[in-house]
Amino acid sequence: MQKRGGRVALVALAALAWGGMATAADAPKAGEHRMRLVRSWPENPIVDGQAVPGRVEIWMDYTAGVAIHQVVVNAKGPDGKARVIRSETFPPGVGQPRPSPEEIAEAMEIVRADKEVGRVIEATHAVLDGGFQVFEAADKPCGPASRCLKIQLLTQDRVGFVRNVIVDLMKQAIVYQTYLPTDEGKGK
Repeated sequence: MQKRGGRVALVALAALAWGGMATAADAPKAGEHRMRLVRSWPENPIVDGQAVPGRVEIWMDYTAGVAIHQVVVNAKGPDGKARVIRSETFPPGVGQPRPSPEEIAEAMEIVRADKEVGRVIEATHAVLDGGFQVFEAADKPCGPASRCLKIQLLTQDRVGFVRNVIVDLMKQAIVYQTYLPTDEGKGK
């Protein structure tokens, strides 16, 4: 784990321990990281030679641009909260899970709120679909420290295509209002 990743993991674990996660609707306070639980599933890790009830959680830290994978056990610590027994912070662009329904909904709201794209949606009666991840080279808007999702605008009957819009959830902004993949797999 890199030194920066270690600090991010400590900040993330502290944020989790001191009040849970921040969602897109919650504005982080000064110094806090905007985080969201993206995936979670039950798993019984071995603690002191015995399987104990627990879960695996994957968090996105949108402030630092990293994914945090951790194993949490239901056995409460002295503070009454679940204990994190293992945590790994991945470098930017690594370890990112597929987008959650909440992330896709947030990206679609960003698209709808954009004035230019909003006019296109209104004029074409487009419906929004997608939520596919977009990965680009480090020098592009959807490089390693991003969380870009492609939102497709389709005709009302979902038969025709209007355009692709790319949203970066790290920036909470549209990075491509009209996205056309090139032969090299990079956007224009």
